[in-house]
This record gives sequence, C-alpha cells and structure tokens, in this order.
Amino acid sequence: MPETFARPQAPWALRLVPPFPAVAHRVLGLVGQEDVSIHELGKVVQMDPSFSAELLRFANSALFGSRRAVKSLPQAIVVVGIDRLRTIATFVAMNRMVRSSVRVDALRKVWIHSLVTALIAEEASRVARVARDTAYTVGLLHNLGTLGLMSAFPDEYSRMLDVSNDFGFDLLQTERDLFEIDHCAAGAYLAQDWDFPDELAAALAVHHDEPVAGERSLDNLIKVSWRLADTLGYAAFSPDKEWPYEELIAFVPNAKSSWLGESPEAAKAEIDARLASADV
Repeated sequence: MPETFARPQAPWALRLVPPFPAVAHRVLGLVGQEDVSIHELGKVVQMDPSFSAELLRFANSALFGSRRAVKSLPQAIVVVGIDRLRTIATFVAMNRMVRSSVRVDALRKVWIHSLVTALIAEEASRVARVARDTAYTVGLLHNLGTLGLMSAFPDEYSRMLDVSNDFGFDLLQTERDLFEIDHCAAGAYLAQDWDFPDELAAALAVHHDEPVAGERSLDNLIKVSWRLADTLGYAAFSPDKEWPYEELIAFVPNAKSSWLGESPEAAKAEIDARLASADV
C-alpha cells in the first residue's frame, strides 16, 4: 500500500457534513502520541460532559469487551486501553454525527451495517494477525462517506437508495451521477479532512473492490467483512452480488479458529448479542 493517499478535490456534496466533534479530534490526536498520559486524556474528555457520559456507556458495553463495571474516566481509559480509546472516541463521534438523522430508516441500516462490519473485522483481524483496533476502526468507518452524504442530504439520499434498489441501479455510479462523488471517495476525503491516517483513508477508498484470495492485509479484511455483514442479514443496500458465506470465509486466514468460522448461524447469534448490549 502506498504511504500517502491523494486527497480528492473538496466536493460540494460534503460541505454540509457535520464537523467531527472537537473533543474526539483532540482525543485521537493525543492517543497517537507515544508519551500521552491517562491524566492528559482524562482532562480532555472531561471538557465535554456529554462525550464523557457516552464514553463511559460504551466502555461498559460488551462491544468493547469490558469485564467489570467502569465507573470513572481514568478507570475507563485503563480498562479499555489507550488504543481502544481511539475506537470508542471514533464510535461516539460518529454516533453524534448521525444522531439527528437516525430516524431515517435507511441511515439506521447503514449505522447497524457499519457496527456489524466493525465486529467482524475485529474478529477476522484477530485470527489473521492484523492490528485489531485498526481493523475495528476501519470497519466502523468503512461507510463514512455514506454516513456523511446521508447526514447532509437525508431525504435525497434515501430517495436515491429507493430508486437504486427498485431498479437495480449501480450504487456507486448513481452516487456519482447525483452527488459527483461516490461514498468510497467521499469517505476517503472525510477521513483525511479529519486527519485520520492515510492507511485508513486508502482502505475506505477501495472497500468496494473485490477481495483477493491469499492476501493478508487490512484492505482485504475490510472488503470481506462488509460482505460478510451483508450475507448475515445486515445489508444496508441491495447487494450487486450475492456471496455465499463459505466463499467469503475462505478469504479470512485461520477462520476456523474463530466464531466466524463455526457457522453463519453462530456468527449471527454472537453479533446479535453484542448489538443488544450496545442498545443500538
């Protein structure tokens, strides 16, 4: 993968996207520093009481694997770890970004699909020995461009989805026809505009490409993970190709040592339990 990713020209369709919350931006900047302290992180998070409350709620969720009650911000940071804090901050920020439009059924489907993709990507990365927190974050953000476009144009984007689904239009081409950018390129642009790593922006840009057999990479795991989410019944859009579960699992190294490799029914039960714990 190239070390840098060329940022597309600022598109008009993204000018109304809600800004990334300032406190989340500062948290993400701090956790990227080698010598950051829990005290520093706590001070930043405490500047935004509602963000603090959401962070504690998610830190106690089974989505993040906490095994005991988390009652304070310093404890939350210790329990979940600084790397995991990056993921929680991203989760909270995205939740805020879409909250005003979550009443739109299509947007809620995208949100659930993003969560499920993150859970699958994290588990797939564990057995494939790819960075788990990075995989979770990229899985969560893989449809960032969709969330951005839908947050800015909820009614227009929902109507576009209805027409695309009814008539079998190509989603990416329809997005380009209406908004002059598709959600893959939009996600890459927003990721870089919000100072996420180039690795993440590049993965967002190519997540609709076909997965590659035998490739052990973050990009490939994300290509597989969102398709697995679709196959398990969490699709946000009508898929342009039906993938058998067994065919997709074959792209995940060591899948048989994971709950993903047990059966589609077992994987769905695991995911449903985690979603229920997160109250989404």
